[in-house]
Formats: sequence, structure tokens, C-alpha cells
Amino acid sequence: MTRRSIGDARGGAAVEFALVAPTFLMFLFLLLDGGRMMFAKQALYELASASARCAAVNATTCPLTGSTTVSDWAAARGKARSNLALDRTMVTVTQVTTATAGVCGGVAGMMKSTITMPFKKGAMMLLPQAVAPASLVATACFPTSS
Repeated sequence: MTRRSIGDARGGAAVEFALVAPTFLMFLFLLLDGGRMMFAKQALYELASASARCAAVNATTCPLTGSTTVSDWAAARGKARSNLALDRTMVTVTQVTTATAGVCGGVAGMMKSTITMPFKKGAMMLLPQAVAPASLVATACFPTSS
């Protein structure tokens, strides 16, 4: 019986799968979580650019002050287009009036939009903190028409 079981290869695939599957699944979930983070970051950059442009070009739809501001517009657009969990407090749009504002390339007369959104890692928590920070930040500038 011992000789017969030495040459028997039944169950070998199951053992190999049990050894390889955890690593494969961890890598797969890491890729999915990283892709979700990259999607959210790209959507935030697009939204920051659009909100800075809207505030600079269309002051009636996207005013800086009032009951419905560009922050409300950006939060609604982020929810509708990319399903981002945003509210008006996460969006800041200001007019850069001095040439010392380094974020806008040292150029005055720009609308600057900054969006900060908390990012919750996936259930596996595989992404390291350096790669997936606690919050994602996107900043964009657009020249004002005046």
C-alpha cells in the first residue's frame, strides 16, 4: 500500500491551489482597491478642474457666495457623475488675487478649487498608508475672465 501511494498524484492540484490561492486572492483584492482609489482620485481632479472653471466662467450658476454656491454644485456633480460621497464642506473655491499663491503657478487672477475627500480603504486593508492616505486631495486652477 505504501508503494502504491507514493506514485499516486491524486489531490496534488488541490494542495497546490491551497498554497497559491491566498497569495493570488490578496493580489487580486489589492489591485481592485488600488483601482478604486485611482478612480476616486481622477474623479476628484476632474471635479476640481470643472468647479474652478465653472466659478471663473459662469458666476451665475457657480457663485462663490450665496445660498447655493459652487461648492454645492461641485458636490452634486461629484455624486451624480462619479458617485463620490461629497458635501459642500469638502469643496473650497477661492479667487487667487496675489501672485504669491504657489499652487496656481504664481499667477494672479485665478480661481482655485480644492477638494478634500476622506478615503476609506477596502475591507482587506491591503494598501499601505503611503499609497492610500486617509484623505484624497485634488487642486485645480482656472483663469478668471476679468
